Amino acid sequence: MSPSPFRFPALIESADLLMRPPEPRDAEALFEAMLGDAATTRDLSFKRHTQLDETLAFIDDSVQGWRDGTLIRWVLEDRASGRLTGMIELRPHPPRVEVGVMISRRGGARRRRAGLHALRKLLAWMLAQPPILRIYAYCAVDGDAHSSMEKLGFTLEAKLTNYECRPNRGLLAGDSYLYAMTRPLQAPDDTPATRWLNEYASLDAHLDTGDVHDAANPHAAAEESHIVAS
Repeated sequence: MSPSPFRFPALIESADLLMRPPEPRDAEALFEAMLGDAATTRDLSFKRHTQLDETLAFIDDSVQGWRDGTLIRWVLEDRASGRLTGMIELRPHPPRVEVGVMISRRGGARRRRAGLHALRKLLAWMLAQPPILRIYAYCAVDGDAHSSMEKLGFTLEAKLTNYECRPNRGLLAGDSYLYAMTRPLQAPDDTPATRWLNEYASLDAHLDTGDVHDAANPHAAAEESHIVAS
C-alpha cells in the first residue's frame, strides 16, 4: 500500500484528554481496558485479544501505520488519572477517510463523553483539510455505537447485509450501518479546459428533446418519417 500524502497531528489535547499514538508501554493497559475486554470488543470485526503478545503486535502495526501514513491510531489518555479510556483509528485514502472508535466499557459515562467530544473536534478538523471530502464509518446494526453517529454529525447512507464478521459473538457475518459526513467539492479554477466543459454542457442542455430521442432510437425516427411521408 502506498503511503498517504496527508499527515495527521500526533498529539491532540483537550481539557480532559490527551490523544497520542500508542506505545509499547501501553500494552498492558490496552489489553485490560479494551482489546482484551469482552464487552468493549463485542461488536468488533477482529477477535478479542487473549494474550499480551497480540496487543504488542497491534501496537507494532500502529507504529508502522504512523510511519507510512496508512493507519493512524491514537489512544485516549485521561488527564486526571492517566488511564487509557478509548482509541480512535483512521484509515486515510484521500479524498476519503474511514474512522473507527473504541471506547472502554470500564471508563464510565464521563470518560465516554470526553472521548466523543474529542472525536467531534477531530472530525471538524479533518473536514477543514483540503484533501479530505468524505469521512465514513461502519457500525453494527444491533450494537451501541450507531446511536451516537448522528449526534456527531454523520448521515446514515445504507444498511449493509452480512457486511463483516463478528468473531466475538460467534457470527460469520453481521449487518452494518454505513454512516458518512461530507463537504462540498470546491469549484475548479477557471482554466481553458473548464471553460470548454462549461460551454459544452451549455450546448448540450439546449439540444431539443426530440432530437436527442431520435438520435438514441434511429428506428423510431425512420418509422416516424415514413408515417409523415405517407
